[in-house]
Amino acid sequence: MSKRSTSLMIALTVVVIGAVVFFRSQSNTPTGSDVTGAIGTVDKYRSEQITPSDVVTTPDDASAAAFYAALANDPATIESLGTLFGRLSPQERLSIYARMTPQMAASILERATETERANLLGKATPTERATILGRVDAAARADILQKAGIDATAYERADLNGRGEMLDRAKLTMDRVSASERATIFNASTPAERASLLGRATPEERIAMCERATVTERAEILARASVEERASILQRASVEERTSLVARMSPEARASVVERASMTEKAALLERATESERASMIARAPEAERAALQGATSMEERVSMLKYASVAEKASLLERAPEVERASVFERAFVGERAEASLEKAPEMEKAARN
Repeated sequence: MSKRSTSLMIALTVVVIGAVVFFRSQSNTPTGSDVTGAIGTVDKYRSEQITPSDVVTTPDDASAAAFYAALANDPATIESLGTLFGRLSPQERLSIYARMTPQMAASILERATETERANLLGKATPTERATILGRVDAAARADILQKAGIDATAYERADLNGRGEMLDRAKLTMDRVSASERATIFNASTPAERASLLGRATPEERIAMCERATVTERAEILARASVEERASILQRASVEERTSLVARMSPEARASVVERASMTEKAALLERATESERASMIARAPEAERAALQGATSMEERVSMLKYASVAEKASLLERAPEVERASVFERAFVGERAEASLEKAPEMEKAARN
């Protein structure tokens, strides 16, 4: 082959290779609707920089514990509920207080007076008193035993039953022990023992001590109330009072109310969201869910968008609802899952409690 033919062959080969590379790169370049990667989607729905109020809550936060925790951090709400709680009969209040855990009861009894603690200790059995006294400092215990007319050496040698019998025989002379010293013995009791002793107090004594519950404790107690009891509490409130209560709530508490709303209520609340708010919610969803949320048609699909709403957005949606709707949504959140008959049974429960 001549030198000229060789040069032409090389030039032709270079042209062919260049053409192949050019057309291949053109066919792989995405266009139009093909550009649907994460960057394009995020650009379309990008919201402002996230702030603390934009923290997104999850469905797990819709639990009763989360709802009442939100109330506990909202003094205005608990103050209002406390007023409604006070409208219950003493028997109804005692029924709710009876559901306290030993830890709750022990915490409330920390605020009992020395006289009240001494009186509660008097309700313990001799064996219980001996068990509790065994936790008191040895020197203080010896002093108490001496005042009660009990030989400290013999007491220390006796077993638990023997110590209980000694204390039982000396019960008439226990008056020599001051209320302060008896309160000291009571302070050595465990939460379970305190709760047990509180349960033996008279209704009047229990009411007096339990009414000293703090804001947080009252929220915890309300969380343990039965469906009928919570419904009974709300029956004492007018629509205006319920609406006022919701209006005074913190954003976190209002968001918690929205999370516990029914599917229909959530759909109604979401209808009031602006296009910008919906776009922000969708932008927070996993990329795989965004397309489905954009084209959502069923109520369930649309409502699922609320999972990605911020605390501030949920609170804002509740604020835009009519007063009656806000009161209804709060009622469901406070009472929880229930049959409509629960509200109808509340007056009967109150009547039975008074009898």
